[in-house]
Formats: sequence, C-alpha cells, structure tokens
Amino acid sequence: MSLLDRQVLIVTGKGGVGKTAVAAAIGLAAAWSGRRALLVEIASEAHVAGLFGESGGAEPGKEVALHPNLTGLAIEPQQALEEYLTLALRVRALAERLADSRAFGYLTAAAPGLRELVTLGKIWHLTEQRTRDGERRHGLIVVDAPATGHGLALLRTPRAFLEIARAGRVHEESRAIAELVADQARTGIVLVTRAEEMPVSETLDTLERLRPLGLEARVLVVNALYPELVTGADRETLRTLVPAGETGQAAVRAARSHLARRDDQAGELGRLAAATSLPRVELPFLFRAGLDLDGVSELAAVLGPAFEELP
Repeated sequence: MSLLDRQVLIVTGKGGVGKTAVAAAIGLAAAWSGRRALLVEIASEAHVAGLFGESGGAEPGKEVALHPNLTGLAIEPQQALEEYLTLALRVRALAERLADSRAFGYLTAAAPGLRELVTLGKIWHLTEQRTRDGERRHGLIVVDAPATGHGLALLRTPRAFLEIARAGRVHEESRAIAELVADQARTGIVLVTRAEEMPVSETLDTLERLRPLGLEARVLVVNALYPELVTGADRETLRTLVPAGETGQAAVRAARSHLARRDDQAGELGRLAAATSLPRVELPFLFRAGLDLDGVSELAAVLGPAFEELP
C-alpha cells in the first residue's frame, strides 16, 4: 500500500512554503496513476483551479473538472455549516435563516471549532460516497489544509467535540471524523516546508504538537531547493574568481549568491535530518514568473514516484 492509496492526504505547512502547489501536484500525480482524485481547497477564495487553467476558479461547494481523473472542490466553512444545518433540520430555508441569525453567530463564537468540525465532516462525507458499483467515488482526496497553526486546530477539533458532545449526532459524527483523521491506513498527513530557518523550526514544532493529538505526519516535502551547480574545487575557484567586465562580474555575483543560498539550504536539511527520521521528498525551485500547469506537472513528476514508494 503506497501513500497514494490512502483515502485522504492532508497537506499543511507554514504559509508561503508552497503548500497549495504541492497539494495540486499530489492530486495530479494521483490522476496520472489512474486514481480518481479530488483536490479539496479549504478557503473562502479558491485558487487551485487557476493552476489548471480554470480562469473562473471553482465555485465553493461545487466540483469542477481540472484534469482527466482529477476534480477540484473549494470548501467554504460557512457554506459547509449551512449544509450541515440543512441535513440536521431537513429544511434549507430554516437552516439558512438560522445560520444568518445573530443568536446563532453568538453560539458559534462560543463554540470555537464548529466550522472546522463541519469542514472536516464534509471531507468525511466525501470519503463515504460510493459509485453504483460500490467503489469509492473518490480514490484519493487531497486536502489543501490551512497553514500549520489553523491546520493543527482543524485536526484537533474532532477530539475536542467528543468531549463537548457526549451523545447524539454531533458525538457520533465527531467520533467518525476523529477515527478517519487518526487512522494511518486511511489518512496521511503531509508536511510541506522550505529549507529555511523559520519554516524548518515551525515544521519541527508541528511534529511535536501532533503527538499529543495521537497523530503523526507520514512525509516531509521540502520545496524550492536550489540545484547544486558548483561542486568540489570549482567552489573555491568561484570564490576567488575576478572576472573582467560588468557582465562577467554580474554573472559571478549571481553564481556566488546561488552557492550561498544552496549552502544555507544544505544546513537546514541537515537540521531536519538530525531532528527527525521522517521520510523526505525534495522538490526543485521552479525558476518561473508564476505557477501554472507546467510547473505543477514538474512537481508531480517528482512527487508521484516518491509517494508510490512510501508506505
């Protein structure tokens, strides 16, 4: 069983490390392998669809085709809450009025995590969907989760509600959601980082904070690594080189900057290796003005084979 055979992969990491790009690449790699993949974005604004050339984006709550075998879905927490109320009350108009009411707003403010719970509940319901043949409708659900702070809150919520609601429908669904998140045969947590001091520190802190929740990540994805262009004796030559002309001097400055950046990244990779034995997948820095389908494909070409080999 490979990592891509899980029902759900939850992708999180410090803001700005390329978490969304990695989630999109995982979804694309799964689609290339023939799996029916769903790429879920938890956000008030959908951005993932734009990476696949869907300029209009994805309307929250509605699946959109992104690529053969790959669909996208943007989950907006408030909308997910209204959907849950509709299921519970069985009358949409009443659910909408309740969700918009000031009193209910006070209630949700007094019960922090409710929107996170119904968001995870939406994902759990997606795992329960079946085709007419009885197969899972989505072979793999890749969740572009919030950045680590909010991502940890999202993962913590089902267990918290088990303590709040000791019986009834909320308790039963919280239990089912908590079991899904904690079951490593069904769910994998993917941590994305960059080989930089602050992202690495936050990643190591996240690993520690997952343990009290009974959770652990399955893999670290280190994004945006510079290629090692200069090795051995050429490194010293570059440091002492005094070229003639402005063009040559500019080229040497750029090469030295690249070398220094790569050395800094190597140091942070060493810090990760010393702190955790978690499997690691390294992705190249994409020297592009912006990320598009070609860029996502380049990342997917690396992630796909690596994830197939990970248990």
